[in-house]
Amino acid sequence: MKWLAIILAAVVGATVLYKMSYPSVTLRYRLTLEAEVDGQPKTGSGVIEVSYSKQPQIASQHELSIGYRGEAVILDLGGRGMLFALLKAGADSRSSPEWVALRAFDLPGGSFPRPVEEGVNQVRRLSGKRELPLESLPLLVRFRDINDPMTVERVNPFNIAERFGDGAKLVRATLEIVPAGIWPLNSFGITGEPLTTGIEKKLAWIPRHYDTKLDGQRYETSTAELKLANSLASGAFKAGL
Repeated sequence: MKWLAIILAAVVGATVLYKMSYPSVTLRYRLTLEAEVDGQPKTGSGVIEVSYSKQPQIASQHELSIGYRGEAVILDLGGRGMLFALLKAGADSRSSPEWVALRAFDLPGGSFPRPVEEGVNQVRRLSGKRELPLESLPLLVRFRDINDPMTVERVNPFNIAERFGDGAKLVRATLEIVPAGIWPLNSFGITGEPLTTGIEKKLAWIPRHYDTKLDGQRYETSTAELKLANSLASGAFKAGL
């Protein structure tokens, strides 16, 4: 028992030392889209998680490691169809999952502050809700046929009526910091605001396209007939879950 206690103390000590030398922060945020269809409000939201960590610089490894988990946000417009805000940048290069919260909270350049230790402290202090300009939304898409991934179409946030018909308008987007929970319990959904799941109930084909693009091709190519479908795979709709 004595040796077991010594080993346990050594493991705990090494973990604490590593955490002090290589700090990290986990951020969870709720992205909410608000629209009107023929004057009637429609709302969709989803909770996404991003982790920022300092890591040892071995060989050419970057000092900052970033990972994210979550799903595309779904805005159901009823009979008009569904709008998806993907886990992929739109017109704003800082609108991808790992940067969009930093953009919403006006961190310089929508980027992670340096040095990494200072960035961890700043991100840890983020709280509350912010308006997210429509031009800083992730890539928005819809499907002409929800069961056929090849029918994906890009949606202009300033003119969703182009895809969803007259009377449809995207009016507002917000981003709110929510409780991330305590590691490692939050990795199992025990603490923190739960991550949004269940997108396969809307897009049953997701499991088939982690290794192929939505047009069925293995790789993205310049000669693809369906450029958008050829640039997307299931990872743009679900990641880390």
